[in-house]
Amino acid sequence: MTPDDRVAITDVLALYCERIDSYDMDAVVDLFTTDAVMDFGPGRGGALRGREALRARFAGGQAGFRRTHHHLGQVRLTDAGDGRVHALSSCSAGHELHDGTQWRVGLRYVDVLVREDRWRIAERRIEAALVEGGPRDGWTWIGRKDPETA
Repeated sequence: MTPDDRVAITDVLALYCERIDSYDMDAVVDLFTTDAVMDFGPGRGGALRGREALRARFAGGQAGFRRTHHHLGQVRLTDAGDGRVHALSSCSAGHELHDGTQWRVGLRYVDVLVREDRWRIAERRIEAALVEGGPRDGWTWIGRKDPETA
């Protein structure tokens, strides 16, 4: 993976946040491969495959919000050596419902990216670290050791 690849991959991850916040669903799904798999968590729609399924899930889920703000944090990239890059990135996402209610979630995106005509997300799993003021059910939670037994 070259330095240019690192910049391009990080741009894809940042563009996801920008495009989901602007409710540009066509631009969001264009960041994924045509057969991409995304796992939203067991109670949040589970795993979906393909751009059409992703677009429907994104559009439906995001329609419930007046606005959102996804802020990409640290990104760690690992070259898998087979044309794939593994990305682990943190995201803090604020949500405002149409009635003004607000909630935040701390997320981790676990991604596999591949280069087609450009870098695209082939696989994404969403894991939650924390949820403030919003639904706590259905997430895949980031594993954490118990301090008393670690």
